[in-house]
Amino acid sequence: MSVRLLFEKNTYLNDVQEIPRAFEPYIKLSEDGEHFLSWTHKIDGQKFNFFVESDLWGKEDFSLICQQTDELLFKRETKYFAKNCLYSFLSRNLQKALPYGSLTGVRPARMYAELAKKTETPREELVNKFHVFEKKSHLIEDCASFQEQYVNRDEKAIGLYVNIPFCPTRCSYCSFISTEIFRVKKQIPLFVECVKKDIQTIFSIIEKKGYSVRSVYVGGGTPTSLEPSLLGEILAPLSSIGTEFTVECGRPDTVNDEVVRVLQKNNVTRLSINPQTFHQKTLDLIGRRHTVEDVFHAYDSVKDKGFDVNFDLIAALPQETFDDFRKSLDTTLELFPENITVHTLSVKRGSDLRKDGTEKTAEGDALRMTDYSYAALRDSGYMPYYMYRQKNTADNLENTGFCRDGRVCLYNVDSMEESCTVLAAGAGAVSKLLGENGKITRFSQPKGFREYCERIDDTERKMSEFFGILLPKF
Repeated sequence: MSVRLLFEKNTYLNDVQEIPRAFEPYIKLSEDGEHFLSWTHKIDGQKFNFFVESDLWGKEDFSLICQQTDELLFKRETKYFAKNCLYSFLSRNLQKALPYGSLTGVRPARMYAELAKKTETPREELVNKFHVFEKKSHLIEDCASFQEQYVNRDEKAIGLYVNIPFCPTRCSYCSFISTEIFRVKKQIPLFVECVKKDIQTIFSIIEKKGYSVRSVYVGGGTPTSLEPSLLGEILAPLSSIGTEFTVECGRPDTVNDEVVRVLQKNNVTRLSINPQTFHQKTLDLIGRRHTVEDVFHAYDSVKDKGFDVNFDLIAALPQETFDDFRKSLDTTLELFPENITVHTLSVKRGSDLRKDGTEKTAEGDALRMTDYSYAALRDSGYMPYYMYRQKNTADNLENTGFCRDGRVCLYNVDSMEESCTVLAAGAGAVSKLLGENGKITRFSQPKGFREYCERIDDTERKMSEFFGILLPKF
């Protein structure tokens, strides 16, 4: 059935629309849908009224006496109420329940922490008030509780991020602004020089603001798709910081002995090698252009070399069954890396999957896969330590990072919880300035790498001004 949404736009309730969007594909949303779903609200003092109507399911009215007198808290409480009401209306009439209920935000663990300030039973609140599945409430609780000891609380501590937007080939599910490196090989040295200049500007900001670097993360893209000597030029100025230092080696076919020597020489402490699946048919289907054997070779190259290693897997990849995913996870557990991150396939705008007509799935296979991964990882000694959710994700699920022996990635914790300032270099990189009451303001580098290189001097000046310092004039 195609349904058009009718609601009051540009109000503080604007994101209530994320509730019916979460019910896709059970309903198909369209601007010219043959049926309609509408909602309105009315505020009378402390009384909040919410009205839902559909030509398919009739009308329903809801009301709440909100005890909050602070305007911001009143808006937050009534927004939660509106989402819950619309969720209940749709869930009952469609006879469908979603694993995260009426939670539509990116960071479920943050909601748990917020509830924990108000009640001694935050997990039960997730289940009873927000309709979260019991198993998912335990996952949220475990993640929030475990990461509590690692979340940054030093206002002068920062994360340093470097974005290298190049890959050997483009994966079909990817929506990042990245370029296949063979297409721009001649321009790479110029890009590297610009990134080095960017990093020096960041060091100037760090010195003048009195910041201390808590973690360094070099991502993309696939940084190790660069020639090892060029990668080394970017890593060298970062090598003496002496903190957690992660480099994405997402494509295992980019990892060899020469790359490993560069990583070791520059004091990298953590790597991410991302098989995504251990089935060759799937790798070919999603455009990975490497073999399963490449994964084993890459891991053999880096294990026992002083790195903490993360493996990424994706649940619900095209044409994969539950047994396919289980085999991939079991194979990963046999290798026993320090970190395992289980993603759920998200059909993102801009990805080749979306362009080819692939839509979000909701058959329940992804839920079985993530439930299995949670149990199997716990049994193998791994704990969930950060999580986030995305739109258009199979079965409306999550992405969760697991670690063993307390080997967390601080950058991931801080990034997901937005608990510290981030200074970012490279094309498309986004710096985040953490202000009072957790307010985040952002400074974005030009997205296209050519534009980034052309505007580097102007961008350096603007970034310095954003962080409240003036660069010296030469």
